[in-house]
Amino acid sequence: MDASLYLYKLRLQVEAIQKYYHYLINHIQEVKVDKVAGTEYILVKVRCKKSEELLVSILEAFEEMNVNVVEAKLGNCDNLFRVEAILHPHHHDIDATILHQALLSLIQTQTHT
Repeated sequence: MDASLYLYKLRLQVEAIQKYYHYLINHIQEVKVDKVAGTEYILVKVRCKKSEELLVSILEAFEEMNVNVVEAKLGNCDNLFRVEAILHPHHHDIDATILHQALLSLIQTQTHT
């Protein structure tokens, strides 16, 4: 009888962990954009729920803002999408704040449709 109760409690804990995991996956939206000190480069880190065509949309946004991707690292596991990129803007009027807002807006649109 004690073993049955113990197994039941374990099953409830597993279900709670699974629900929390799915909640986190669906609500993670992290965008970090920082200027690399002493250079014109900008470091971008994005982590969010996986969505079809998200990478393409991000690259298109970079192109529209006239920034070059110098280096990029991609991660795509389970339901999580990650990208880290070093960007070089062609114009000095593109800064970290503009990139941050554009990426955050793009991700919210892509992951909530």
